[in-house]
Amino acid sequence: MAQEYKLKGVTSLDLKPGEKQEVEVEGLEAKVLLLNAGGTVQAIACFNAKTGDVEDAPALDGLPVFKTTERGGACYITGEAAAIKAGSRKPNKRIVTAGANTEKVIVVGGGSGALGVIEGLREKGFSGPVTLISNEGYLPIDRPKLSKALLTDLAKLQWRDQEWFKSGSVEVVEDEVTGVDFATKTVSTKAGGKFAYTKLVLSTGGTPRLLPLPGFKVLGNIFTLRNVHDVKKIVAAIGEKGKKIVVIGSSFIGMEVAGATAAGNDVTIVGMEKAPLERVLGEKVGNIIKKGIESKGVKFYMSAGVEKAEPSASDPSRVGFVHLKDGTKLEADLVILGVGVAPATEYLKDNSVVRLEQDGSLKTDESFSVVGLKDVYAVGDIATYPYHGPGGDGKFVRIEHWNVAQNSGRAVASHIVNPSIKPEFFTPVFWSALGAQLRYCGNTMASGWDDLVLQGKPDEGKWAAYYTKGETVVAMASMGMDPAMAQSAQLMQLGRMPSKKQLLDGLDVLSVGPPQLFFHPLARVPGPRLAALSNIWHAYHARNGLMLRLARTLHEKYGPVVRVGPDEVWFNSIEAFKCIYNVANGFEKSDFYLATSLNKPTIDWRLNLHFPDTLDFLSEFDTKRYRLQRRLIGPVYQTSNLKKFEPAVDAVIEQAIRELTALNGAEVDLKEWMHIIVVECLGAVVLSWSPGYIKNRSDGGTSTQGYIGWKRKSVFGLFPAVAAASFFSKTISRAFSNIWGITFSTPKGFKPFFTPVYQKSSKRIAAALRTTPKLHRTDDRKDLLADLIQLHKDKPAFTETYLRRLAVTNFGAGHETMCAALTAAMAMIASNPAVQRRVADEVTPFTTSHGQHSIPYDDILRMKYTQASMKESQRLHPVIGMSLSRRVPPSGVSLHGVYFPPGTTVGCNPVALHRNRKIFGDDAEEFIPERWLRGTEEETRAMERCNLTWGGGGRSCPGRNLAELVVGKIVGALVARFEVEVEMPREEEVRGYFVAMLTGVRARFLIRCGGDYDVTGRGGIS
Repeated sequence: MAQEYKLKGVTSLDLKPGEKQEVEVEGLEAKVLLLNAGGTVQAIACFNAKTGDVEDAPALDGLPVFKTTERGGACYITGEAAAIKAGSRKPNKRIVTAGANTEKVIVVGGGSGALGVIEGLREKGFSGPVTLISNEGYLPIDRPKLSKALLTDLAKLQWRDQEWFKSGSVEVVEDEVTGVDFATKTVSTKAGGKFAYTKLVLSTGGTPRLLPLPGFKVLGNIFTLRNVHDVKKIVAAIGEKGKKIVVIGSSFIGMEVAGATAAGNDVTIVGMEKAPLERVLGEKVGNIIKKGIESKGVKFYMSAGVEKAEPSASDPSRVGFVHLKDGTKLEADLVILGVGVAPATEYLKDNSVVRLEQDGSLKTDESFSVVGLKDVYAVGDIATYPYHGPGGDGKFVRIEHWNVAQNSGRAVASHIVNPSIKPEFFTPVFWSALGAQLRYCGNTMASGWDDLVLQGKPDEGKWAAYYTKGETVVAMASMGMDPAMAQSAQLMQLGRMPSKKQLLDGLDVLSVGPPQLFFHPLARVPGPRLAALSNIWHAYHARNGLMLRLARTLHEKYGPVVRVGPDEVWFNSIEAFKCIYNVANGFEKSDFYLATSLNKPTIDWRLNLHFPDTLDFLSEFDTKRYRLQRRLIGPVYQTSNLKKFEPAVDAVIEQAIRELTALNGAEVDLKEWMHIIVVECLGAVVLSWSPGYIKNRSDGGTSTQGYIGWKRKSVFGLFPAVAAASFFSKTISRAFSNIWGITFSTPKGFKPFFTPVYQKSSKRIAAALRTTPKLHRTDDRKDLLADLIQLHKDKPAFTETYLRRLAVTNFGAGHETMCAALTAAMAMIASNPAVQRRVADEVTPFTTSHGQHSIPYDDILRMKYTQASMKESQRLHPVIGMSLSRRVPPSGVSLHGVYFPPGTTVGCNPVALHRNRKIFGDDAEEFIPERWLRGTEEETRAMERCNLTWGGGGRSCPGRNLAELVVGKIVGALVARFEVEVEMPREEEVRGYFVAMLTGVRARFLIRCGGDYDVTGRGGIS
């Protein structure tokens, strides 16, 4: 169970961004790392600053993140003792039992690339069967530890145990693949097995090269080093030490194994280069590293050629000497070859379908799909892929890094789960144990390099080498300066690496850029640069009413995932929609909704806000409480119950048609008139009351004033701390409003309809709940408020507080959403003459048959084209113009190949999602009601599921049924009675905030007479 633990000797959490501090945890034999990442101080073991999660290879295990608290001059972390001590956690897996998923993935090979694929698939929710076929004789291991430390204990080497694969529904087959039939999509194995696949991932790694020289193929005690079996043989040959070991090859494997065996043995390295590692690091750096290895007693023979291996005099079956071409004779009890590896693709050499590159590798695209083969991928040492790092320009390279193998595996997993995802560039990174830890990032194979910038103090083992091609830094190596390498890797990935000249002038890469851009967990997410720095960018667009334009352009420019704030991301995809708005996934409303809250919260000593239980549907953060409230009111707001209020709606519609007819086709503001009719309908349905708007032909400016209010809420919502402070300080609220220019005053004589609504509902509720009712005061009104009063009497859980709040909420939430939906429907139908004619043809017979303008709702529901026209209007002009934002749950989430840490604000913007071509078709930008009628039932359901007109998932609008009834009846009646002409505003003239309305539409309601316009207005009511 989680509890607080005091941090020893820490009195303040005042760390600068990027600053870290290792501290002890009192009462536990454990340490944690305090780190300020992106403005948040977290306690972790190491790794990712804000989440502790795996963001990049070579890390596989993530790290637990612990909440930090400062009080009373001391600091504390909260967590479970076992988690604090362990210092690591397994990555998140969203395992779903394979069912309808017809995909079957076969992964061939048991290295890091294979594990990257498997973990990536399960983390991203892939539910199909996965089979791993490996001939190594054990589960995937941390292979670099073989040459660096000569480890042979599988318990210390295997990344995941058998139970982990079993829990992930991964079948592990110990066998060797001997061939692939790409036509029938089957894999054959040495044991005679045949395995069918729909997706095949080849990750068979490399085969150590041998020396084709006399003695090297026949003598014993000559070893290569690739797997655990090789290391066991080497360890056995060394025995009690005191051996003469000759290592042939002065690249990384050779240098590492020399360092690992130097203690207690006589070790000699033979290399063809002038300096060790010259091919990768250059002569200057190679000689720096050489000194460190020599300090361990290792001898070097450089610029040397090997001639042959000679048998031992005591045992002719074993090696005894190595002869060099210059005549040098080196005594050897054992020889270890580190002369490189070749792609392990022997099982494909005789396959007529596949074409191997000259070095035996497979050529792939950026997604690591094998060129020329469908549904086949290659990762790791066998893949030659286009490199888009600094200086790469898409040139094809094959990189033998553990990091590249795992990351390419994860890229494949992303592509299998969602082929539309554009692969992201990852910076190749590796480390090597060469006396001290060498860190390296980037790559010189694609571009080469022509100069070197060396910083630091090589003599003290603390240096950084930058490899440049022209002014471009293409790679970097370091010792004793790990933060510089980590920064460089990130800067390379983001395309922000300093130039050669800047480095020559002494620039320190650690001074480059704010952490919000480079070290924030969302740094990899594309988006406007200013958005990553502050919510000011987002708020500027919200204040100026530019949210509709922003929603349409951001995803067009940056793709389906866009960073719109330091900690906020917008998505435009089916994958994200299903994940974020699925009730079971635990995404709760974000802090944006503090700005829309109707209640003042209390605050505890930890500065946490606690809101009273008063029924605030839009801003309720307590999911359990919200679900209870929805269950309580459910029966009242079912369509079957609401239809009894149709006569009240019909009466309003008849009155509205009389007034619109009397206008004689005069031009009106469409939004205002739709608001007039909506508020009158709500008044009649909820309170059996009229505000007098139709008679006055005006809503008294209430629609305009309400919309201005959303401008203010939209800005406040992007600064939750200010929104929270505003509950307790009007001064802060006024100051913030003045700074942003979102103050407004109401016109002289302005009368909001909420005042009489509150007064009338309060008076009726008080009378209905009075224990001793007054004589002759029986209230026989049959409206929605009467139903709610009865609900309170029948179900005490529906408290009086709930009752009073919901009576007003029907107006507060309903008048704007209904108005927006109705305005969009009338504007879009009227602006498309062919659509208007077809809707009129569908609705008119019903008004004739009933002898009135209003149409029964059951008939409206049967009008397929009219229903499709309204859906299409609300699709293109949804009620919400900003993201329906949610907060990532404590487990975090992986979407589109990116991990989003707990607390990240995520969501879909309806304006963008409703124009997604993958959901609504290639013509998604066009107004085509037929799209709701032309597809299969499943295709239509898929569109309806991704429709955010009335909210998302379990937080959909409680009043949706009432809104659809009112809007449907009004549209049917108005189109049946009038030929509506509209003048649409230019797109840039329409302002959109969190609530978005189609403003600025001018309309004329012309009486239909035989299908022709009657501009005289003398037709009367027929």
